Amino acid sequence: MYKINHKQSIYQIGSIKIGGQPGELPTVLIGNLFYKGMPEVTNHKEGSFDKRKVMKWIKVAEELSEKSGTPHLLDLMAMYPKAIRSYITFLTENSRDSFVVDGANPETRMAALVLVEELGIQKKVIYNGVDVKTSQEELEAIQDAGINAAVIMTHNESDYSPKGRLMMLKGSADHMGLLAIAEKVGIRKILVDTVVYDIPSISYAIKAIALVKQELGYPAGCSPANATYEWKSMIGNSILREGFAASNASAHTIAQCSGADFLIYGPIKQAKNMIPAVAINDAIIAYFAQRQLGIKPLAKDHPLYKIF
Repeated sequence: MYKINHKQSIYQIGSIKIGGQPGELPTVLIGNLFYKGMPEVTNHKEGSFDKRKVMKWIKVAEELSEKSGTPHLLDLMAMYPKAIRSYITFLTENSRDSFVVDGANPETRMAALVLVEELGIQKKVIYNGVDVKTSQEELEAIQDAGINAAVIMTHNESDYSPKGRLMMLKGSADHMGLLAIAEKVGIRKILVDTVVYDIPSISYAIKAIALVKQELGYPAGCSPANATYEWKSMIGNSILREGFAASNASAHTIAQCSGADFLIYGPIKQAKNMIPAVAINDAIIAYFAQRQLGIKPLAKDHPLYKIF
């Protein structure tokens, strides 16, 4: 509950607004769909799945988002080019919302770009994502497709510290920064993912979010789910496993309360837990910001107004 001195960018992507001062806009939640291990997917290579069951989970998230005022996006995950085309086609036929395209390899992500351009839906798509390992071929494909919103991931294998992650964005005398690379290929709406590797590294990712917002003003967030789900599979304590929903929500909301503009929270089935948890925190943050810092919510359907 604080005000950031640096001017904050706010982006409109489809019907979603993201960024700004804490308390201005609600945190955007991003749920994974078609991920490896999702039982509703019957063939990951072909992209075949149980449409009725998948739509059930989508509707749950949409209803909770509408009732709480918490914006929600889907992150379409795929491992094969044919699959990503199937998923994008399905979603564009069944939803008007913006969404995130994701892929396990460059071939899959570039196949998504081709279809996005064919369908003319560039303005409602967020590309996930760009990092130091993104090839020139993939960058050119992003530019050719006309994508202008993307997740930029601050991998820094030589310096895992928060400042090291910030350096990957800004660049140095030895390398071009990720921000310059993104802007060079036409990405104007930059969402910075400060990268979670394991449970302890969530602390570094959170601090990096604060640095990005304080020094650069870009919307920033992370995916604590990258660590919490791995932790869940490793722990032998049944009590901890049974309390996973609470632990998972806690890991995400600590990032939210530290200024995160978006959170990639893992399987969409967790929407029933994550959306209420994030909504109540956003209402608390906005209440303080409005009364103590002079920062008013910019959304008329902000959780501050929807759930109280």
